[in-house]
Order: sequence, then C-alpha cells, then structure tokens
Amino acid sequence: MPNNRVFYASHGVKIGTTVVQGAQSVGITTNFNLEQAFQLGQLALYDNISLDPEVEITVSKVLDGQSSIWNLATNGGGSLIENAQDDAVVVVGVGDDTSATLANTSAITCSGMFVSSVSYSFPVDGNLTEEVSFVGNAKALTGSVAAPSTAESTILRRQNVDIASSTIPSEVSGKNITSISISADLGRESMYKLGSLKPFHRFVNFPLEVTCEFEVIAITHDGVEVDVPETACSGLAANDREIVVKICGSDGANDYTFDLGDKCKLTSVNYSGGDTGGGNATITYSYSTFNELTIDDS
Repeated sequence: MPNNRVFYASHGVKIGTTVVQGAQSVGITTNFNLEQAFQLGQLALYDNISLDPEVEITVSKVLDGQSSIWNLATNGGGSLIENAQDDAVVVVGVGDDTSATLANTSAITCSGMFVSSVSYSFPVDGNLTEEVSFVGNAKALTGSVAAPSTAESTILRRQNVDIASSTIPSEVSGKNITSISISADLGRESMYKLGSLKPFHRFVNFPLEVTCEFEVIAITHDGVEVDVPETACSGLAANDREIVVKICGSDGANDYTFDLGDKCKLTSVNYSGGDTGGGNATITYSYSTFNELTIDDS
C-alpha cells in the first residue's frame, strides 16, 4: 500500500555507512542552475544553458553522547583545516508510514558531499543540538537506510555544559550564562577544469570566520568600557580570548569539546530586555576568530 505521508518515524539519514543517532530533521534542496543567452536582433531567448546542478542537505541532531554529524562526515572529527578536503556520502531513506520503525526504505544517495556549515546551540531551555549542512553535485535514486538503534541514550541539556572545565572569556566568566552558540560557514567554492562539466573539488574559502555567542542574565550593566584614544601611535586594548566549551555526559566525562583557539576577540555586546512586559534583561557577548575550530567527540 502506498504511503499517505512521511513523518519522523518513516524516514532517516545515514552518513557513510553509519545511521545518524538522535537525528531531528533532514532537508534536501536541488538547484538546477541556468544561464541565459540572447542574441542581437531577437527578443526571444537564444539558449537557456543548464549548468551543473547543486544539491544541499541539512541534518540536525540532538547531542546525546553518540557520534556527531561532524565526526561522521570527516571520519573522526578534528579541526577545520585538517578536514577541509573530506567529503562524505549522505543517504536519506523513506520507509512505510504504517511501520513503527524505519523499514522497506527507498532512498536518495548523494555522494561527494562537502560540509558547508556547522552550528551548535546550547540553550538553557531545550536540548543541546548540532546542525550541519552539506553541498555537492551528485544525487542518485538508490540505497537504503536502516532504523537507528533503540539502545538508550541520554540527551544532553543545560546541566551537561561543563562550565567549570571550559575556558570562558573574562567578560563572561562568573556570570549566569543562559545560552552558548557556535557557528562556522565554510564558504565552499567549486573548482572546474576544461573537458568536464562537474566540479573536481569544492575548497574551503579561507580565511573563514568562526563565531561564538554567550547570552547571560543581566544583574548589572554589561561592564565593557570603550575608550578610543586621541593620541598618535595608540590603539584599543582589544585582548585575545581563549574559548573552549566542554560538554559532559551523565558519567561526568567530557563527551564533546569545542575549541576555538586563543585568538577570539569581542565583536559586540548587546544589552536588551527588562522592559515593562516583565522579562529579564540579558546581555549577549559575541566573539569572532578565524580558521580555528576543533570539534572532538572521541
């Protein structure tokens, strides 16, 4: 009997040969890029040239002590530069909408998929999450995806952010942190050669920016001074900060480590809220660095 719908229990995703545990969503976009050519003496279209199509896949999951999407996509995780040339096979499978577990799947297999962006969200309300986007050119109606394991896992939440073991910037240290977010856009660009329509590589467009934001509950002002000197041969004392965020499991051991290096700088401070609607005032400290992000969930 044909499906009447696709819902969370009737589709899944795997990267390489491993089913993504704790997956929350998956989306696929296929863009058929066209370039128009016209000619003198005619208003009508001369040719509508089909260029190489582009496939984008975005997968999100809860952090639960299982392998991260980044780890699966890069054969073990690590830094951005170490994994800049890694690609992966991403398979999205759809099964029966009358089965309690994923079965009898038809699938789309996308090979040569490069990570194009990563983002992590650690909120005070809700689960700790990861979202990774892939980009590539190949999409085949083949493959299958097995059901994920039913083995019990512990989804990580606010109590699993190990602030004591993390390295937090001095502007934020000691404050009541309500949210941390980390993101990087790898800006993949295609490389072409004569004799082939398909790109032969998608390189990371270094330098690439890595951002990290800390939101805290305000108990006073933001505490950041701005003093622009007027004298010659002087500048602002914008000190480098080290940022390392550690996530621990229920056994107290660190399951995930996010290392942004020691050259992060404060880019903005936003004090907001505390209005007559009754909400609390919050302060968001935004930091930026370049080319430095190592994700370890070994």
